[in-house]
This record gives sequence, structure tokens and C-alpha cells, in this order.
Amino acid sequence: MLLYGIPRHRDVRSMLRPAIALLVVALAGCAGMPRSVSSLSEFQQSSEQGNITLVPLTAQNLPPPQEDVSVAFPPSFTQAAEFAYERLGPGDRLQVRIWESGTPTLFTQGSDLGELIVDESGRLYLPYVGAINVAGSTIPQVRSAVIGRLGKVVARPQVDIRAIDRRSTLVTVQGDAGKTGLYPIERGRTRLGALLAEVAPNQENPEMLSVAVRRDGTVGQVRLNDIYRNPALDIALRPGDSIILNKVVENVTVLGAAGVQSRIRIPERNFSLIDAIGQARGLSEDSADPRAVFLMRNQEGTPVPLVYQLDMRRPDAIALGNRFIVQNDDAVLISNAPFAQTRKVLSAFAQTLSTVRSTTAVVP
Repeated sequence: MLLYGIPRHRDVRSMLRPAIALLVVALAGCAGMPRSVSSLSEFQQSSEQGNITLVPLTAQNLPPPQEDVSVAFPPSFTQAAEFAYERLGPGDRLQVRIWESGTPTLFTQGSDLGELIVDESGRLYLPYVGAINVAGSTIPQVRSAVIGRLGKVVARPQVDIRAIDRRSTLVTVQGDAGKTGLYPIERGRTRLGALLAEVAPNQENPEMLSVAVRRDGTVGQVRLNDIYRNPALDIALRPGDSIILNKVVENVTVLGAAGVQSRIRIPERNFSLIDAIGQARGLSEDSADPRAVFLMRNQEGTPVPLVYQLDMRRPDAIALGNRFIVQNDDAVLISNAPFAQTRKVLSAFAQTLSTVRSTTAVVP
């Protein structure tokens, strides 16, 4: 019953009871409120149950950086001398013309023999000369050999030999480059650096562009930036080399009480846990629990993930985080502080109380 449109006290109390009960229950079980990441106590409980391996991060158990295989080519690559590109080999195409200095008998007005191909055995066949083994010889040496053979059948022969297509010296460029294709090893293009300058590799981030060289069943891989910094990696090319350029795409996921929850691209090698948190705009001052910054990493050979805990309250936490190098597909999890959960409950209660007050103000 209303008196002048105002509820009696016992009616107000009865309407407030559900809100008060909600507050009591919620405060007793704050963990039931929505959260993006488990709390510190839940991580500890999960570790006790064997679901994860929880490791508090210290200077003593700081994991070593993942071995980076892309920092050097094998010795067989770096110690190889420059290829003698002027020497002929199977598949090369040559243009041959022959003249007679005396009265023409066989080659009138300079005979153009057209394009001749060095066969798989390294031999070149010419009329009136026969097969000549030219593999490993230079063009001047081949010319001398042809003149020596022709001198037995014609008077003072003159021979012109020019290379049209050097198939025996080709290397292949594939992947993230502006000019992929086949390139012959020749003057000015005998080393990897010179070739890369021509093919225009993606220069967006040389630190994260992989340069792989396949040679005789062996693969060597470095980053483009390594070649710029280390002259020893500017290796001599070999026929049949295959150079593959690929952008290295690695990510780490940041969840929980961070400035931004997202999948973050790793922009460089030696990208640390602190770098990842910084990319996510740091810990949220309103909700993060600085004791409970976790990095979750899958362990090879076991389904139980490894979880490192970083306590940001410690003075050495930043130094440890800077030395902790993240890996591709790591997940950084930042728990909410207990007071943040309580604040969520109080906010929900305040909304409920506001609804009750609005209801009591209504006059039937």
C-alpha cells in the first residue's frame, strides 16, 4: 500500500532484498564474474593438478633464447671460391661463324653455322670438325681448337664464336622479390649480394626476410639483414643454386588486463616479453595484477604447457622481462587484480540498486 505515492519502509526493504542478496553472493564469489584470463590462484591450482607447469621467472631459471639457425651459411657455402663463369658447360648455346682467308672452298663469304648447343656430355659438334669436348673451356680456347681442326681442310680459317645463352651457369630466384626468375652467373654477378641487388628483395623489414640457398641437397638460410652486416655471408654463387626469399611471419598473443588485447607481429629477432607487453600498451593500471603476468608456451613432446610467471612488483622484473625472448605462437596472459573483480561486482550492484530506485519512484 502506498502513502501519497511513496512506498512504505517494509515495501522498500522487500524490494532491496534481492539486490542485497546479489551483492553478498557476488562478493563471496568474485571469481564468478566474467574475466578474460584466469587469476593467479587459479594458475597455481592448475599447476598443482598437473594441467600446466608453472615456473616463477628468476635469473636462475631464465630460459635461453631459441637457437637461431638463420645466422650463417654452412662452411661449404662460405668457403667456396668464385665460379669461373667464362668456362662453358652443357646446355650453353653458341653462335659460330667461319671464314676462309684464302680462296673459299668450303665456307664461302663467311658461313654462319647458326646456334649450336653444348650437349649433355659437354661436346660441341661442327661440320668438317666433328665433336669437340668444350666443357670447362673458355670461348678463346674453343676457338683455337676449332681453328686447329679446320686448318687441316681449309686454308687459314677464321672463326668467330659468341655465347648466346649460358644455360650452364643459371641460378634461380623465387619468393618475395620484385624480379624473380633465372639469372646467369657472369661478370658483375658472381656473388649473392650482387644478385640480390638486381632482384629487388622486399626491403620492408630486412631483419625478418629469410634468404635461403639450396645447393646440391644442402640448404643454408640467413636473414637479409645478416648479409648486409656480415661480408662473409655474401657467398659465391654456383650453377644450379636456388635462392628463395620469404618474409618471416611470427606472432605472439597478448590477452587479459593489457592496454590492448591482440595478436602482435614479432618485428625482429630477440623480441622480448617486455617488448610484447609494450606493444600491447603495457599493463592496465585499472585492472592488472602485477604479480600475475604469465607467458604460456607449448612444450614439444608433452601436452602440458609451460607457463612462466613474472612478478612485476619485483625490482628486477623489467630486466628479466627484457632478457626473456618470446617465440612464435607464445601467449602472454595478464590476470585481473582482485580489487578489479570486486569493482565489477560493486558496479553490477550499483546498476541493480539504480533499477530498484527507479522502480520505487514509479507511482501506480
